[in-house]
Amino acid sequence: MLKMNRRNFIKVSGGTAAAVATAPSLLKAMETELGGKDFSPVTYGERQAIPITCHFCNIQDGAIAFVENGRVVKLEGNPEHVSTRGRLCAKGNAGMWYSYDPDRILYPLKRVGARGEGKWKRITWDEALAEIAQKLDAAIKEDPNTVMLKYGRNRTGGAIDRFMHTLGSATLVNHTSVCESSKKIGMEPTWGPDIETPNFANSKYILNFGSNIYEAAYFHNPYSQRIVEGTAENKAKLVTFDVRLSNTAGRSDEWIPVFPGTDGAVALAIGHVILRDDLQDSDFINTWTNVTVQELKAHYQSYTPEWAEKLSGVPAATIERIAREFATTKPATTYTYRGPAKHLYGSYNEKACMMLPIMTGNIETRGGYCMPRGMGWPQPEPQPPKPAKPSYLSHPDEYPLAGHKVSHLTPFWIAEGKQKINVYFTYQDNPVYTNPGAQAVWGKLFRDEKLIPFYVSMSPFMGEETALADIILPDCPYLERWEPESMPNSLWPWLGIRQPVIKPLGEARENRIILRDIIHKLDPDGSRGMKQYWNFKDGEDYLRHHFDNVPGLKEAGGLDFLKKHGVWPIYGKLDPATGKIVDKTGREIVPEYGLHKKEIPEAEMAGTTIEANGVIMKNGKAIGVQRNGKNHVGFPTGNRLINVRVDQWAEYGFNPMPTFKRIPWHETMKDDELVLTTYKINVHKQSRSAAVKWLAEIMHSNPVWMNTVTGEKMGVKTGDLVRVESAVGHLVTKAYVFEGIHPKVVAIPTAFGHWEYGRLATLKLKEKGGAFGAQDDPDLKNVWWDDKGVHPNAIIPVVADPIGGSQGWYDTVVKVTKAGPNDKYGDVKGDWDKHQEAFKETLRYAYTGDLHRKMHPEMSAWVGPESVKHKPAGGH
Repeated sequence: MLKMNRRNFIKVSGGTAAAVATAPSLLKAMETELGGKDFSPVTYGERQAIPITCHFCNIQDGAIAFVENGRVVKLEGNPEHVSTRGRLCAKGNAGMWYSYDPDRILYPLKRVGARGEGKWKRITWDEALAEIAQKLDAAIKEDPNTVMLKYGRNRTGGAIDRFMHTLGSATLVNHTSVCESSKKIGMEPTWGPDIETPNFANSKYILNFGSNIYEAAYFHNPYSQRIVEGTAENKAKLVTFDVRLSNTAGRSDEWIPVFPGTDGAVALAIGHVILRDDLQDSDFINTWTNVTVQELKAHYQSYTPEWAEKLSGVPAATIERIAREFATTKPATTYTYRGPAKHLYGSYNEKACMMLPIMTGNIETRGGYCMPRGMGWPQPEPQPPKPAKPSYLSHPDEYPLAGHKVSHLTPFWIAEGKQKINVYFTYQDNPVYTNPGAQAVWGKLFRDEKLIPFYVSMSPFMGEETALADIILPDCPYLERWEPESMPNSLWPWLGIRQPVIKPLGEARENRIILRDIIHKLDPDGSRGMKQYWNFKDGEDYLRHHFDNVPGLKEAGGLDFLKKHGVWPIYGKLDPATGKIVDKTGREIVPEYGLHKKEIPEAEMAGTTIEANGVIMKNGKAIGVQRNGKNHVGFPTGNRLINVRVDQWAEYGFNPMPTFKRIPWHETMKDDELVLTTYKINVHKQSRSAAVKWLAEIMHSNPVWMNTVTGEKMGVKTGDLVRVESAVGHLVTKAYVFEGIHPKVVAIPTAFGHWEYGRLATLKLKEKGGAFGAQDDPDLKNVWWDDKGVHPNAIIPVVADPIGGSQGWYDTVVKVTKAGPNDKYGDVKGDWDKHQEAFKETLRYAYTGDLHRKMHPEMSAWVGPESVKHKPAGGH
């Protein structure tokens, strides 16, 4: 029988007038064989297909852009990509609307009114670069660290760091503390990597703490594919602890509501049962960790299910059952994301959760909890030296373990004079919207020209932060720029690229070109020694320095191979019957497990010594561990072991062993108080998607979730206006009342309630289009909704985990009442002074150890003496 595809369908039916007449619409609807090809509904000719790596969000899915007549017309998954296997999420499919945003900025702009007044004039690139170079020259002569760059999603592959090092500045600050820094710092000293890559597809039991894997977690596209395979094909049980009925919780075998911030207590209690009942993997613990089974049993003895029930609300009997199921079902894995980590003591929570696969030996096994697999690339030579001295913002005294990751405290530190700023750059960052305090904190900072004398935004969009800039340099969206890429989003390492599928629109320039041009303006003849680090022709030339000498890739063709395929290596072919990658024999490809057990080559053992606990030392560095006469590489930690006991934490007054600490203000909550949490949804990211028309039409409002029992007590029904009030401000929004949330929790999704970011995001549809050079979009005349949602971040106090630095997004205590006569939907009010008080309060929980007291004796009255051996339920 003839295999039916689009072309065969046209051939078979081409003889009838009706078929010919309907062909264009049918061509739009029907897919090609398996993806990777697309055809014009007008000419029926094959469209140009250009492989890329998606950067709508930070998942970095392999994708293909289809171009017709110089315009991107469709995006879909790259079937050659081993991680995403031809799939692309809703956000990725809508990515072309970044390039074609009708309110996009297409030429440099200079502010001519007050900051935030919205008055701009068009200037040339030469004018913009000249003024920036003049300001930089003066700043560098005073102190290079007065030049600051803060970025959100930096996927430049090293260009941002090169720029700041060229200037001699260490004031390079990232966004990580509003994302997952406490997860990273909870994991890194324990086993080396700052993230895990569970083998979901082959697991039999998946214990999920606070991660919405199916729609919004890190790597949700590749991970959700593997979770579905694990549960549907491998019959794995999926158990989710979460404060709300997320899409993942709703598709789990069990959803167990948990009080915010107590995931760690539940995990410790599960560990207690495993160790009490002797269900642990003693051989793994004694062989690969820096503690013994007996030490663990003694440490976990007080973390009983009954203790955890009082804190979390999870019944002790449920904890007992889950513990036994997890320990006796092999293989098994856990997964976490923001649920445990985004709290005052998030790093403790993360450590407690990751202990479960460690104590059961489910590490680096098929179906278990595996280390990430990634690839790197060399940097262009020569490279600039690192800055001569640290900046306060990159090495804050209060957070020695988190360092530059604690970016959300920046406004207060600048206001206190701890770091002077003369020139401020921002790239792919919108703290005025995304950070705690939002406009009340960051908006106030940027409006203060004494604190931020000169502010440059590199952005294609007039976001809330860009609207406060002095000069705007139009950057390129991701479909118009070159970038190297690798992401550990499956168990097969890969390298990929972003490459321009269309030329930059208007006068836009990609980021690395902007940075190069600034340096060339500062050092036109090379006499300052800066220009030598930026001698490349364009973005493609820069990437050749990265990829043309990578072993294996070089032999395959280097950058030219990546331009053709988008990813390297090509591990196999996508099987249309299973949706999995198979080898030449038709068998599904299998990843490598047991990375820690790899043996050190004999030649590398020359000059080594064997130290305590079998650690293999060479030139003062641990390179592996000796076990049973074999020399293994071990784990990528300082001693090549899993550090259940993190001695570095003890140096700063923190418990080096797995522990739990309750949020202090949660202990004193009144009956009518609730905890406010926020969350992301599958069709939006934090701040840069409300102007994407396909996604905005799908979801454009964000009512506050409230439990039915809670709503009945307040007399609140779905659709009612409510006032949500915290210690730093209030907002007015609509309620959505149902059973799918913990009774002591209310939840509001982010990505809504913009006051900048263009006409669609703000619903200011009567304003004239094309203000900054872009072509208008007639679809804006078809917007049928009149609700843009309410943004909650202004009422969320600044909180920072003293270990990991993360913002305590899910710690905010609020009071919810019916809206009053003077309350209007969309009201949002935050207060700088109250936020500053909250910031000082959070410092009480940062200054914990003797070292801090010596550094800051003025803080000694805030906290009493503290032992490293914390009580299970205790505070400082």
